[in-house]
Amino acid sequence: MHSGEMLFRAFISYSHADASRASWLHRAVESYRVPSRLVGKVTEIGPVPRRLVPIFKDREELPAAGDLSREIEQALLASEFLIVIASPSAAASRWVNEEIRLFKQHRGEDRVLVVIAAGEPGAGVTPDEAEAECFPEALRLRVRADGTISDVPAEPIAADLRPEGDGERLAKLKVVAGLTGLKLDDLVQREAQRSRRRLTAIAAAASVLAVVMSTLTVVAIRSRNEAQRQRAEADGLVEYMLTDLRSKLEPVGRLDVLDSVGDRALTYYSRQDPGSLDADALGRRARALLLVGEVANLQGNLDAALATYKQAAATTSEQLRRDPDNGQRLFDHAQSVFWVGAIAWQRGDLATTRRYFDQYLQYAKRLSKLDRPKPEWEGELSNAYSNLGTLELDDGHLPAALSYFEKAQQASTQLREKAADKQEQTYLIAQALAWKADVRRKMLDPSGALVDRLQEVKLYNEVLATDPKNSEIRQSLYLAWLRIAELHLEAGEPAKALKYADASFEALQALQRGDPSNSLWGEMAVKSANVRTEAQMMMANWSGARETNQWALRQAQQLLSTDASVMEWRSDCLMPARWREIAIAQAMGNREAAREKINAFQRDFRASTNPQSDEERLARVMVHLLSGADWSASGDKARARADFAQARDLISGTTITDSRMIAAATFLKDKSGLSALPNGSSMKSEYSLPQLFRT
Repeated sequence: MHSGEMLFRAFISYSHADASRASWLHRAVESYRVPSRLVGKVTEIGPVPRRLVPIFKDREELPAAGDLSREIEQALLASEFLIVIASPSAAASRWVNEEIRLFKQHRGEDRVLVVIAAGEPGAGVTPDEAEAECFPEALRLRVRADGTISDVPAEPIAADLRPEGDGERLAKLKVVAGLTGLKLDDLVQREAQRSRRRLTAIAAAASVLAVVMSTLTVVAIRSRNEAQRQRAEADGLVEYMLTDLRSKLEPVGRLDVLDSVGDRALTYYSRQDPGSLDADALGRRARALLLVGEVANLQGNLDAALATYKQAAATTSEQLRRDPDNGQRLFDHAQSVFWVGAIAWQRGDLATTRRYFDQYLQYAKRLSKLDRPKPEWEGELSNAYSNLGTLELDDGHLPAALSYFEKAQQASTQLREKAADKQEQTYLIAQALAWKADVRRKMLDPSGALVDRLQEVKLYNEVLATDPKNSEIRQSLYLAWLRIAELHLEAGEPAKALKYADASFEALQALQRGDPSNSLWGEMAVKSANVRTEAQMMMANWSGARETNQWALRQAQQLLSTDASVMEWRSDCLMPARWREIAIAQAMGNREAAREKINAFQRDFRASTNPQSDEERLARVMVHLLSGADWSASGDKARARADFAQARDLISGTTITDSRMIAAATFLKDKSGLSALPNGSSMKSEYSLPQLFRT
């Protein structure tokens, strides 16, 4: 049964002893409203719904003997997810175990969510603590395709209801994250914002009332002088709210209060002709509009954000019309124009984005020509070029993207020459070089990309010579080393690749030891380990490759255990480690283990029509090639052809901008005769794929 035919969002499996916990979870999940800005977002498991309904729980009676009832089995197999309430009672329940076994057999391992109500996972391995075990056997171990329970640990990820664990609130959000594919952090932040809105309702009402009363007073004034006095007081109140009060509330997340205040401020100004407002009043009106737009944007209400950004642009345009040579007016209008374009970008409307970003660039150019620009204006030209470069890169216009990044680099270079503190501009130049290298790599120009990356590294070292503890620069340096290692790998230079991969891997491990909670450093370390593994493989250092690969697998799984909804950790960390694991097993003569790992990969990562990233696509291609080569060596030509055909479809389904993919296509053609490259293509790669396939 396909996910489109599912009747239930989830099936809750529980022991009768845990009925109260199951009822609580059932109510909590079905009543949960997904934050509006996240509704419709496409995750790995599809668009995020507004409500997570229906959830199947009500199975009060089970047969005294024999199999699960037909009704229960149908409900179980018509559910997208299985939620298991784990406890010692559940671990002892034959029915809970049977529900898990049946669901895993037909729906796989990766859609089982666990909520610990009591007991301890893994306690069953010690005889004197066996009674505390809370995971049923089918939950602890993987289930084979025929429905039998294997002896391979499943290592399920669990939320913990207990006070000493996650507690009810966080456990509920972890379940919601699993059911939607959203990041747990997004849900936690939105839940916190909801709580703050409730706690500050009185403060918001009071602020709104103050503006309303001021507005009503102004409208009611009969005396001209009194009207002017009241208007001045109202203007002063609005100015206070948009400056001092905002600066006090922003650090503690109180923009929800200012949302209502900004809206009322706009009501006040909407009753006045913009042409009659002085420059200060126009400035306050524009700031109020941008404030309301910012909050709406953060809440995911793009229609409201766009409407207010356009009003802000109209206001700043009027300011600029009145004083066209005023730098502050130029800067203010540039910000309004940028945000209108940014909304179009969020919606994928690249033509509209390009129009507004081009306008933003023109205003940035005018700012750059002023005699005495303010420091905060100086970076506008470089930012404008970088924005357009990123836009063209997203749109697949690589030469145009490269040109814009080169201009961003030139703009920052000119600013650095006259800047007293050169560190910020040095960093911006290095970032422009990094973007250029990424573009050149996609243009299949690894040597040009390598030149840019080496210049980038030189600039980081210049900054670190005077500021050795700068963590942002160090992090950027280690990432640059990783990218250089990848470039050497693709150029068929594994020894050079290993040198930079070692440096990046060791440096990132050192950062991790200083702050184990930094998941970004953990992610970068896994990616470095994966490149290091591949360099060792290409040098036929299989034992070293296996050791590094095992570290990468453990760390990738550790990352996902903290938040399984982070797609990049799955697609760019775990999946690449898993295909390398298969290649290592084949090369070391463990063909049976390799086949088992191939089957596990294909089960754990069901084929996707739209891989999340280039790394995920490559991983899927590599596994099909490894599987096809293995079937071919064993004489099963039909299965080999099926795998090779799937590899071909994955390669030909995208624009090839990776020399490893070219090598994969070449290997495929040599091995099976199937062509995945465009007709007449002469693309070549220095990357040596055949030596990784020792089937």
